[in-house]
Amino acid sequence: MTLPFTKNQTFRRVYYFFPLQLLLLHLRNNQLLLLFWVLLIGFVCRWIGVKYGVPYLLLDPEYLGKVNYWSYFILGFSCGGFIMAFHLASYIANSYRFHFLATLSRPFYKYCVNNSFVPLVFIIIYLWQIIAFEYENEMLSGKEIFMNSLGFVVGVTLFILTSLSYFFTANKDISHLFGISVDDKGELKAKTKIAKPIRIMLKKNMAWRNPKNKKIEPDEWEVETYLVNPFKLALARETDHYDRAMLRDVFRQNHLTGILFVVIALVSFFIIGAFREYPVFQVPAGASIFLILTMLLMVASAIQAWLRKWSVTFFIALVLLINFLSGNDFFNHENKAYGLNYKSGKAAFSYQRLEEFNNNKENFESDFAHTVSILDKWRKKNTVVSKDKNTIKKPKLIILSCSGGGQRASAWTFYSMQHIDSLMQGELLKHTQLIVGSSGGMLGSAYLRELMLHQQTDSAINIYSREYYENICRDILNPIAFSYMVNDMFIRFQTFNDGKKIYTKDRGYAFEKQLHENTGNLMNKRIRDYAPYEKDAIIPMMFLTPTIINDGRLLYISSQPASYMCSKETVNSVSNPSLPDGIEFRRFFEQQGSDSLWFSSALRMNCTFPYIAPVVTLPSQPAIEIMDAGFRDNYGMSIAIKYMYTFRNWISTNTSGVIIIQTRDTYKKMTMENKSNNSLMNIISNPVGNIYSNMFNMQDFNHDQLIQYAGSWFDAPIDVIDLQLKSHDVSNISMSWHLTSKEKIRIRESVKLPENQQAIKKLQELLK
Repeated sequence: MTLPFTKNQTFRRVYYFFPLQLLLLHLRNNQLLLLFWVLLIGFVCRWIGVKYGVPYLLLDPEYLGKVNYWSYFILGFSCGGFIMAFHLASYIANSYRFHFLATLSRPFYKYCVNNSFVPLVFIIIYLWQIIAFEYENEMLSGKEIFMNSLGFVVGVTLFILTSLSYFFTANKDISHLFGISVDDKGELKAKTKIAKPIRIMLKKNMAWRNPKNKKIEPDEWEVETYLVNPFKLALARETDHYDRAMLRDVFRQNHLTGILFVVIALVSFFIIGAFREYPVFQVPAGASIFLILTMLLMVASAIQAWLRKWSVTFFIALVLLINFLSGNDFFNHENKAYGLNYKSGKAAFSYQRLEEFNNNKENFESDFAHTVSILDKWRKKNTVVSKDKNTIKKPKLIILSCSGGGQRASAWTFYSMQHIDSLMQGELLKHTQLIVGSSGGMLGSAYLRELMLHQQTDSAINIYSREYYENICRDILNPIAFSYMVNDMFIRFQTFNDGKKIYTKDRGYAFEKQLHENTGNLMNKRIRDYAPYEKDAIIPMMFLTPTIINDGRLLYISSQPASYMCSKETVNSVSNPSLPDGIEFRRFFEQQGSDSLWFSSALRMNCTFPYIAPVVTLPSQPAIEIMDAGFRDNYGMSIAIKYMYTFRNWISTNTSGVIIIQTRDTYKKMTMENKSNNSLMNIISNPVGNIYSNMFNMQDFNHDQLIQYAGSWFDAPIDVIDLQLKSHDVSNISMSWHLTSKEKIRIRESVKLPENQQAIKKLQELLK
């Protein structure tokens, strides 16, 4: 590319500096290559994917359960692979534009040196972000930060040096390929007798051109100076005396060396995926991100180099083909709820069947009586009788309402309840009769409930130990992301057995497996295993209520029969042809072995946030698909109110009132946002974006109304206690399945907030 600039030699040598020309070329022609870098910078700078915790995968890599020198080394090694893929893709796409390269020894190496501006900027930004992240969020010492950063740099360097050593032997210039060279005077010389005819042909048919009158071909970019190595400059050699076909042959043979690079990346990827059950092969998920981007970059550049103008058409056709194949059963792997039998016939999912279940008076009366017997046992355990047996104090019935919000909600629910129960010497959990909610909050409460159960048979367990809080805070995001990268994005060929039932391993399996490892396999049970303990009121009842995608109904999962939660019981004076808004899981899928459902699968269905965990498909016709409970009720308040309404007479007669404890991962108090920026993009996105961002606020409005209306039909006091995470720090705690050291501290310290201390004091007074 030649522009009519001044003929000032200094200016020309600066402007036509090879690294600068490559940068301009990328900006003009290779935006796709730069897009990869923009995406990565967005991740490491925490501009993109924060809500899903993607930056943690690149800033806080975990290998063999630890974040250390070796985890950063593996991350750096994979980053080095991506850098070399960028160089190779750029070389394939652009090398023919710079004819002087063919005359240089080791042309690819010199191309890499001059093409290193963008990778170097990324490495500097990356290292800075690693250091800042570890200092601010992980609170590591200077020595630890230095060693981790060194591991990353060593990994990057090792891969680049190893790759270049291969290209040194495989990459050829015009001298090695045709056996000719050019002396200092510009004379062509044959290095072998075989090359002499080529030399004669060149001298006869190609004349030296005057550099002042040099013609630049339309696709050629002019270069005056280039870097021989990072510390040495040189003038670009003239190439007008070379046959253009000969130069193209040099570049073409160099392109073929990239095939091995792609093959190695693919083989490595599938080896890691095939042996991912072995801990040593469970590389940091961040490394998998680099590996996938490496493959995408190489494949895209190869297609573009081969098909040129047809590449866009090819990519469109490829997308359509993938979309078509994904609808085929062979390629479309549905995620299943582990423990259910998908071979014993499918449950009919129809309005008529729902009506039959929800209007079954016999089931309602039986389940109602069964739950009343549980309530009677709970009352007996919590009723206080005076020493003279003349005074009986009715207990307060506690319903725990847990908000969703990934691991931050899980840790907050667990720690706040653990802390308060320790202050109240076990009375909090003892008085808790029902647990409802969604996502992470239910996971944390389930773990605390499990510890409560084990403590009754194992005196060595102290449920107030900090160890258990650390367990619930342990990383789950890395194995989920790793499984998604090396398995779910391609063909899922690994399976596991549960008796005679066979399931495919995917990120859903990785989630449950890691959850069991983090919590010492205490919750490695089936739904039916909790039935006797809930029946005898040894532990609180729990309703897991994931949302059915098909029609928005709730799926009630419980170890106890609970058809009353789905029935149409109404006030006698009301006539309303209402639709059944829920399905009782145990009865609906009884023929598919509902009681054998893994409890971890039930928890996972309750926190199936889009893209993080796979949508679960249940054995019905048509197939029921499940998503996070938070889409219908993030706090489970509507379920709690419905439960209170169903047993309102018993509760009013046998208790001194109900306490609803909400563990909220966000503040209930809201501030009005300023919508003064009326840009075109905001005008387009605000209608939908505001509805989504205010979804939980709208649920709060509905819940407040439900509680207010409950006062008209509930003949006992209702107290709502809010326990809330620190407001100005919540935005810095991602709603993912990973927590930093600083975030864990913030969560613990939130119980010290004045409003939470006041809530705890009120709770103590109510239970006194």
